[in-house]
Amino acid sequence: MKYLYYLLTLGALGTTILHYAREPFLPASVLTAVIFGAVVVSLTLFFLRRRPGIAHGMVWGFAVSGLAVEINTNMTHLLARAGLDWLGAAGYAPLNEEVLKFLGVVLICTCVIRPRSWLDYVFVGVAVGIGFTVGENATAFARMTVDNLDSDTAGALGAGVIRLASNPLSHSLFTGLSAYGLSQKQPVRWLIAAIAVHVTKNLFPSLSAAFDDAIWPLLAGMVVVVALWVATIRGIIVLRRKAATEPPVPAHA
Repeated sequence: MKYLYYLLTLGALGTTILHYAREPFLPASVLTAVIFGAVVVSLTLFFLRRRPGIAHGMVWGFAVSGLAVEINTNMTHLLARAGLDWLGAAGYAPLNEEVLKFLGVVLICTCVIRPRSWLDYVFVGVAVGIGFTVGENATAFARMTVDNLDSDTAGALGAGVIRLASNPLSHSLFTGLSAYGLSQKQPVRWLIAAIAVHVTKNLFPSLSAAFDDAIWPLLAGMVVVVALWVATIRGIIVLRRKAATEPPVPAHA
């Protein structure tokens, strides 16, 4: 199983590298992506340095990020054929992304580490979410700079502000939920919950695009973003408290 994990990681990483090679990066969007990734990865490695499987989690999350975008792009065509293109990212991204990330948690917690408690599962999920965020935002910075914001430096900065305001830790929240379910031997139930929360986040921006004259999707989307920030901050506090009371790792471990 460990060899399967490494094989899948390399395959996903190769797909992601090819994906980024085709993205319309400008110097400013490359710099923004590199700075964002360096800061987020460094902080994660520092704060979670005593947890097992963190580096593996971030590598897996990054490795499947490009693969997820490629799958999402193909899913847009299927939604259009079904007449559901108004759903936008809410119609495909949550399912594809959460399953790919959850697969990494399963493999890492089965093949790479020996989790001692539910915290180890959740922290691996957090790391997978961080790695995914780094990759996904690199794509977002590139596309938003070129396509939507119509400038170079100002466009990249604007894209960064938009992505940061929409909660860059949300992927860690989603994957942390499914990882917790895995630790409780209820993986399907909690994976569905993670997908549902992800759908809720993506739904109202999609509805804002579909109903561009309506204000209610924008207001509802803002409420959802605030709620996700509250849930994320609350989750960080709970995890820190639980980790502080956890028994120390045995000397022979």
